[in-house]
Amino acid sequence: MIDNLSIKAKLTMWGRWVGRGNVAASPVGVGGGGSCSPLGYKSAWSFILPSDGGGVDIGCDDEMLDIEHAMSYLKTHDKFSYRLIKLKYRYGYSYQRLAQKLTKSEPEYRRGGVKAGMEMCHKHCKTLVDRAELEVQKLLSEEIF
Repeated sequence: MIDNLSIKAKLTMWGRWVGRGNVAASPVGVGGGGSCSPLGYKSAWSFILPSDGGGVDIGCDDEMLDIEHAMSYLKTHDKFSYRLIKLKYRYGYSYQRLAQKLTKSEPEYRRGGVKAGMEMCHKHCKTLVDRAELEVQKLLSEEIF
């Protein structure tokens, strides 16, 4: 069904699928309503403007699970790519915001690093995300998991 979509579209669907708020994926201690929001709880807006999961069809579960398996493989073998994909597609970070976050956390941009005092460009961040997307696409095509 989603085989003819680009990897960006598939990962966008995966991000919506992961964040649709089912009880099984809700954080520990959160009540029966379930919440996968980055806040750790349901915001007031979720009660005012309820969402049915962002438009991801239940019939796509098998494809989304394949992407989830690829992501779990990345989590153990390439933590940086996993982090990029998760922040971009699960939490909806823009390239600019992602670049700011990476500038604060990457050792080369900290004091004493090669690029200390500089900020990562959003274009460079986009290049890094593109590489991570290609890695996921490669994992999906190889089906090594």
